[in-house]
Amino acid sequence: MTFTKSLPGVRRLLGFLWPYVRQHKSLLAGSFLALFAGVAMRALEPWPLKFVIDYLVIPVSGIDHSSLPGSPSALQLLLLAGAALVVVYGLRGLSTYYQKVGFALVGIKVLTEVRGALYRHIQCLSMAFHSKARSGDLIFRVISDIGLLRDIAVTAFMPLIGSVLVLATMAGLMLWINWKLALVVLVSAPLFWLPTLFLSRRIQKVSRVQRKRESAMASMASESITAVQAVQSLALDSDFADRFSGQNKKSLKEGVKVRRLLARLQATVLLMTGVSTAAVLFYGTLLVLRGALTAGELLVFLSYLKAVFKPLQDFAKYTGRMAKASAAGERVIQIFETPQDIEDLPHATDAPPFRGDIAFEEVHFGYEEGAPVLAGLNLEIKA
Repeated sequence: MTFTKSLPGVRRLLGFLWPYVRQHKSLLAGSFLALFAGVAMRALEPWPLKFVIDYLVIPVSGIDHSSLPGSPSALQLLLLAGAALVVVYGLRGLSTYYQKVGFALVGIKVLTEVRGALYRHIQCLSMAFHSKARSGDLIFRVISDIGLLRDIAVTAFMPLIGSVLVLATMAGLMLWINWKLALVVLVSAPLFWLPTLFLSRRIQKVSRVQRKRESAMASMASESITAVQAVQSLALDSDFADRFSGQNKKSLKEGVKVRRLLARLQATVLLMTGVSTAAVLFYGTLLVLRGALTAGELLVFLSYLKAVFKPLQDFAKYTGRMAKASAAGERVIQIFETPQDIEDLPHATDAPPFRGDIAFEEVHFGYEEGAPVLAGLNLEIKA
């Protein structure tokens, strides 16, 4: 079971967007470079404090390292540790700035291009398609669905990539510091993923239904407002209002259900975080008392453990947004996959100017099979 299986539309959406994304390779590469730098700075954050704990507060093996010949004084160590922290946090802040700005520019540019392509594709679709499609639904897909995808790309998906990278980096460092203590964390991993994946599927299903209902509401509002004169002349305003109110209440019910599932998911992740932290603190303290681990190393390990849990909490927070993005992406891709009924052949050439009479003989035409618009048309127009 994987993240893409819990949100099936995400993989399909990424595959669809990739041709647009790769046009901005340089900007994307710079953003990822800033992301890697930020992860490196996060990994360095607890180390100055470790040296202060192990060399000044609780000297390892009872040795006061500051009293050794050629060793810096306690004050110098404190100043160096403080300066190191300032530099690390400053570089992390700088990398975070460039990372967020870069990913935001990529997301905005890509979805702007997709919106333009979607609008052009809708304009090229046949009248047979438009005779069946609801104009309000098409407007909702061009404006709202694309807008949602753009917001999710900037506020959820790109940060989620960074969270996954942080998770992998911190897990590797934890194994390097003490593999036994890291195993305690790995054993508790199923406690996170099983409820997360189960609830994510339910959130995905409800979000898809809610998105379709909101689209239907947009169609109803667009059509009734466009034809408001006919609606009022036929005294149908109360009927349309009742239908819209019914759909609106159902959408509210589904929205509340999504929020409850998200709250349940976040509460589960927080509970499992507490259980894992308590287990690590208990076993880690035993290792410190046995001399197998220093107090500073335990502090670094707990800092990395917190950094590992942060992506899991982010996943719980972003699951609802990603589910809505998946539902919106499916609706956008559905339009793109609608073929154009009339297309030029691969080697078609532009027609030259015609001169002379125009004649139609026994012309039969219809937008749908079995519903002819023209049947046996004969028409001649003299030049």
